[in-house]
Amino acid sequence: MILDCNEIIPDRLWVGSYIRPEDVRLLRQLEITSILSLQSDRDLAIYGINLKRLLKAYAQAEIELHRIPTPDFDKQALAVNLPQAVEELENALVPRWGKAYVHCTAGVNRGPTLAAAYLIKVKGMSAQEAYAFLVARRDCNPYLEVLQEYEFSLHRNHSV
Repeated sequence: MILDCNEIIPDRLWVGSYIRPEDVRLLRQLEITSILSLQSDRDLAIYGINLKRLLKAYAQAEIELHRIPTPDFDKQALAVNLPQAVEELENALVPRWGKAYVHCTAGVNRGPTLAAAYLIKVKGMSAQEAYAFLVARRDCNPYLEVLQEYEFSLHRNHSV
């Protein structure tokens, strides 16, 4: 399998599809230091991904895994998990050398939504700007309404 991913922020952030243990060496070549996975346990089972083997491959490659299991196509669950996921991504990118790979299963909805939410919080983009930024760099469909809700919650929390 060839890893299906796109560089969103040069040399810092990639968004893509799910990872199998044999794909980890490709991530190491990209010098990825952290993985943020939104795949649910159900996703792993459907695609036959052995979590123990995956964890072992990450450990051998010295790549940190952060899992925030979120059911596919569940916008409400994604909205609930987004603040924690953005915080995990922020922490992964704090070191200057930090490089993160964000993924769900296909890299179409959940992963791109997380990357766009990160851009809203850290780069100060609007939900619409972050959405456009992502779709210009990857064939994807972030959940715009989830991003708008996230942007609104950030503004509401800053004004309190």
